[in-house]
Amino acid sequence: MPSTAPTATASPVSLALDLAAAGWHVFPLTPRDKRPLANCLDCRDNPDCPADEYTRCRCIGGGQWCHGVRAATTDPGRITTWWRRVPAAIPAVAAGPSGLVLIDLDHHTDQPPADPAARLLPGLTLTENQIPGGFAAVRDGADVLRLLARLRGGPNPWPADPAYQPVSVATPSGGRHLWYRAPAIPTDKTNHRRLRQALGELGWQIDIKAAWSYGIAPGATTRAGTYTIRAGALATVGQMPGWLTREVLRVTAPRREPPPPPSRPAGQDRGRAVAYLHAVIEDGAAELAPLTDGRKAALSALAYKTGGLLAWAGQSRTDVQDRLVQAGIASGLPERLARRIVHRALTNGLARPLPAPHDRHTSTTP
Repeated sequence: MPSTAPTATASPVSLALDLAAAGWHVFPLTPRDKRPLANCLDCRDNPDCPADEYTRCRCIGGGQWCHGVRAATTDPGRITTWWRRVPAAIPAVAAGPSGLVLIDLDHHTDQPPADPAARLLPGLTLTENQIPGGFAAVRDGADVLRLLARLRGGPNPWPADPAYQPVSVATPSGGRHLWYRAPAIPTDKTNHRRLRQALGELGWQIDIKAAWSYGIAPGATTRAGTYTIRAGALATVGQMPGWLTREVLRVTAPRREPPPPPSRPAGQDRGRAVAYLHAVIEDGAAELAPLTDGRKAALSALAYKTGGLLAWAGQSRTDVQDRLVQAGIASGLPERLARRIVHRALTNGLARPLPAPHDRHTSTTP
């Protein structure tokens, strides 16, 4: 039987095989920047093998790693072939095919956002007296999740039953990965594969990886350090407590229809709305600038939120796109990559307008 807690010294291929034996779908990332290995030469410029049609790719069965996370597998033969070709590749795990959800609790900065009452838990308006120690005591994603647990889970939010034990992983940046069994979507027989990724939507410095998104494998070692398993077993990943299941489904379940655009503010309130949008971008850029890990996800979350606020603020994507790209470049991302991330996230945000924020910096109402 494979070990349920790989050691930090396990080779990448041994780790990948252990995870696959436990039912985790894995694929390789480059050792350099933790991105999926590029398509093979046969597929890279082949119009008959588009990235979203990976099932038509003949190369995957032939031992190539084309199409990144879409090629994730538990097949030991394919895994062995991949790592024979790139022995130092970093194992990653595809959340949806593995039947898992990853709650990524970041520790990118210990300074709360500029407006913690509105931004620590989007959708909830907090007061300082709800938090022991006040807003200044909330330093990272783990603190935000504990706060949400107090508000939604009651006095005993974390069941002691092993059936609720996630695989808990300490990340090199000081954050935490919590791998849970994916919850079922009510009335949806396709279950976890219909969940979606949610970056920053549950809480500040909290990203949820589901469906075709992925995370660094528990036990993997990157240039930044090792993703060390602290608790839980790979073969028996626990389910979320009820309160957390409800919150995760709230932000990751597929949307039926985009909400209608919010009413635009007028006159003086319009100026305040534009100022609020600029403050969101400035705060996000400031949080992004010092990051060494998670820059792409942070830029994507910022651009997505900005896109969602554009209709309300009466702005267009051309008004903000270059500022967002420059924020990505300032964090160290290549310009071409920053533009690709911003374009995609802005487009997605525009398709799902956010309601007018109730914020002390604005006096508008939807």
